[in-house]
Amino acid sequence: MNRNEFLKVLRKHLSFLNKEELEKEMLYYINEIDKSKKSDEEVIKSFGSIDDIVKKVCKSHGIDYKNVVKDYRFGGLFNFYDNLLTIGNIFKKGDSKKRLNIVTDLFILIVITCVLKVPFIFIRDLGDSLIGILWNNNLTILAIWGLIIEIIYVLLALYFFVKTLNKWANNIKETDK
Repeated sequence: MNRNEFLKVLRKHLSFLNKEELEKEMLYYINEIDKSKKSDEEVIKSFGSIDDIVKKVCKSHGIDYKNVVKDYRFGGLFNFYDNLLTIGNIFKKGDSKKRLNIVTDLFILIVITCVLKVPFIFIRDLGDSLIGILWNNNLTILAIWGLIIEIIYVLLALYFFVKTLNKWANNIKETDK
């Protein structure tokens, strides 16, 4: 693994840290690579696996490694519930300006998620036309095609919604610190 790949993967796996802690950890590994007389690949190998690094960082920050592993292996879905609770608590206890910001941001997020549907409608219609030409409007194939497109859209929309909401909630947590 070269330097850029390593730093990209490391940043992704340490994304559970707040921005300041993440930058400190990244700077540590960048400095270790820079000051070594060995090749970048040798230095990176000497750090151990990414999981070893994450374990070490978790231990130094007093974070439970098992929760972190769950979070980055499943794309942050386990954080989603916690972030919803955080937003709910801020909505419940926050001032009216924070509530309005939460409602506005959620509305915008929902609108963007809906707008993401447009290319899928175009692709579905294009596929319907091709199926009509190639298979004489076979209803079974049309139904299967439509179902596949809808499933892909729902999965991508959920992924986008969860990732965006998680980032947004993490930013709220950081500003409240």
